[in-house]
Amino acid sequence: MKLLLSEKNQLFHKLNSKTCFNNQTILVTHYDYFLQKRDFKILLQLYQTVFLLPLKNDSQILIHDTVNDFIYHYPNLTIVYNPLFNSDFEQSVEISLSSNQHIHIYSVYDFCVQQLSKCYVADNINNLTPNLSQLTYFGYRVRLLKKIVDLGIGIPLYILTQPLWIFSAFKIYQESPGTIFFRQTRVGIKNGEFSIVKFRSMRLDAEKAGAQFSSKNDDRIFGWGKVMRSTRIDELPQLFNIMKGELSLIGPRPERKVFIESFQEIIPHYNERHAVKPGISGYAQVMYAYGSGVNDARHKLMYDLYYIKHWSFGLEIKIAFLTFWTMITKRGI
Repeated sequence: MKLLLSEKNQLFHKLNSKTCFNNQTILVTHYDYFLQKRDFKILLQLYQTVFLLPLKNDSQILIHDTVNDFIYHYPNLTIVYNPLFNSDFEQSVEISLSSNQHIHIYSVYDFCVQQLSKCYVADNINNLTPNLSQLTYFGYRVRLLKKIVDLGIGIPLYILTQPLWIFSAFKIYQESPGTIFFRQTRVGIKNGEFSIVKFRSMRLDAEKAGAQFSSKNDDRIFGWGKVMRSTRIDELPQLFNIMKGELSLIGPRPERKVFIESFQEIIPHYNERHAVKPGISGYAQVMYAYGSGVNDARHKLMYDLYYIKHWSFGLEIKIAFLTFWTMITKRGI
């Protein structure tokens, strides 16, 4: 028996914008929770109504039966579908579309890049996104430009921030006696390992139970450590890594091997983030709120892959500005 649209709505997540009244509606099918808080904010600025059809309710019969109803009720409609689960979606609604010129269809790949400035990554290791495998390092001109910027900013920044280095060393020793610097092995370009240097912001026994992610209100972090992490002061010693050529000012954040090995078994394309040199700050860090775990790693990867695949000098400047804004507003973790 055919469901009425009002009955089908019970299978959807529906969001109504409080600021946008343009009668534009978007329907996201095959929804596997690839959207995050920032994405919803963008969508609710562009569309008056947002419908999300979760993947678990996303049978082909339901989609084909529902599209016509949506086209009838919402003439200004944008539809997002996932080719991984319905490769012939556009052909299946061709007749309906021919009668309505206000319908726009995007694959989830194009939608993420064009409207959300990130690359779609599925939540299943077996579902790969086209054109995201075997990403390569930036061309010579881009590498040279980044190297000039890294050293041109890194060396003066090292000199100008010396008072902060001295004050931080004093505060660390005062609040948590022990080593001032914290060294940890991270994975960089082409999976090469190197030792990253930071100001220590946690107690000396922070990992007595083994490797673990830090959390937003981690009680292992002492007072000045919280200040350093929120303002990114703790990252200043990584200027040494930049001078050694191990890090760039901007790039995907280097991660620990133990976590990478876990993520690679669950998240598609995770190793592609090692196609370029890692950075002190990155696109994922300024676009995604702090988080740990597989779901957060998946969301961050979408931004890292976009940075690698769609790099531009304008994007580099944007990340630098947002990093500075994060520092002065103390939103860093």
